[in-house]
Amino acid sequence: MTHRGGTGNVRVVNEDEVLRARVLLLASWRLSVPQQVEAYRVLARVSPDAYAPKLAWSLGAALSQTGATPARSEELAGEAVEVARLMRKDHAKRAETLRRALDRHQRALFELGRRAEGRALCEELAALGRAEYERGRTGQPHAMSGRLVTVLMEEGRYAETAEWHGRPAGSDFWGAVETSAVLEAAGRPGEAVETFGAFLAELRTTVAEGRTTAAFLVWSLVRQAEVLDRAGRLREAAEHRGEAGEALARLAAEGDPRGGNTLAWWVTLLLLSGRADEPPASAEAPVPFLGQDPMHWTPDVRRAFDGSTESLEARVAELRRRTETDPDRRLPELVTAHRRFTLRVALRTEGGTRRILGPLRPLFDEGVALARRLSPAAEARALTDRSAMLLAAGMYGEAYADFAAAQALRGAPATVPAAAG
Repeated sequence: MTHRGGTGNVRVVNEDEVLRARVLLLASWRLSVPQQVEAYRVLARVSPDAYAPKLAWSLGAALSQTGATPARSEELAGEAVEVARLMRKDHAKRAETLRRALDRHQRALFELGRRAEGRALCEELAALGRAEYERGRTGQPHAMSGRLVTVLMEEGRYAETAEWHGRPAGSDFWGAVETSAVLEAAGRPGEAVETFGAFLAELRTTVAEGRTTAAFLVWSLVRQAEVLDRAGRLREAAEHRGEAGEALARLAAEGDPRGGNTLAWWVTLLLLSGRADEPPASAEAPVPFLGQDPMHWTPDVRRAFDGSTESLEARVAELRRRTETDPDRRLPELVTAHRRFTLRVALRTEGGTRRILGPLRPLFDEGVALARRLSPAAEARALTDRSAMLLAAGMYGEAYADFAAAQALRGAPATVPAAAG
């Protein structure tokens, strides 16, 4: 007797293979993951609805084991997708099994740099999520679209991405930062300010009640001021910087009992502040969407961004030499290249306390020195950068001194009465 079925490699399954697989699964000893995979591979060809979910789970377990090469991981992940697709459309476990399999496979494909194939799976995931929403099985129409949104942002499709984004809860830092950054990139600065302003309103309350560190408020106010500047709303930008100065002054005078590891917030906002200095994104040349949690970047894009650190370091060294003989032409390039290099080093740095000072302080100090030679506006930006880094390191007095110096260069007081919004 024979059985015909397939998981991408269709072949005849004989009765002996089926019997051995069933005996193996009934054995009293605990099966290894490879043994489970082999048994379920046979039975999934015979009865996909019963055994495809188990085979997909076992393949996922095999993926999590160490030692598999990226190519082997992709092969296993692809098989899990093929298995999940064998299940009936109305099978109770099909959507979740397929979701997990597609998610693993797209990650494996991006790891290998096979971006077009990975994007196609992300589109399938998003379509699966919409279908589940229409069936009433999930409360969010974009529940499975997160990875597709990341891919679109990395390829510069901001207007399209903005339509995918729902408005985040006010207290959700990551959602507020990403959504407001997408809206601004899509040419909708007013909505960007409104979205992040809702988050700021919640954050002010949280800080006032002592439930989180005031460092978050300082960085967030400075971020909102930058967006307001670009939107031409200069008075509001000045008010937000004044409010940030008030919060920093309190930290310098009283300290911050909340403390904690704040590096992730700071690095995300620091990277976002440098987006205009980076090459434009496109499908042919994707780049990270600065404003999104770096943990969510696709592996190929993250690798390229991180790999550019050394080339930028060499570029900075070359520009230093050229600036000695041609400062008018080369100094602006040097300031920009040095800041781009600094941002990448910050992304690599771990720990949210004074441990960051060793690798980062010399870079921020040099950034201030270079910017001072360029212009007051450039120096104010560099001092604000260093102030934010010192705040992450818990150096509140120095952070406030830098911030006050930056405000003086802008012709503004370090602190002014805060304005809501």
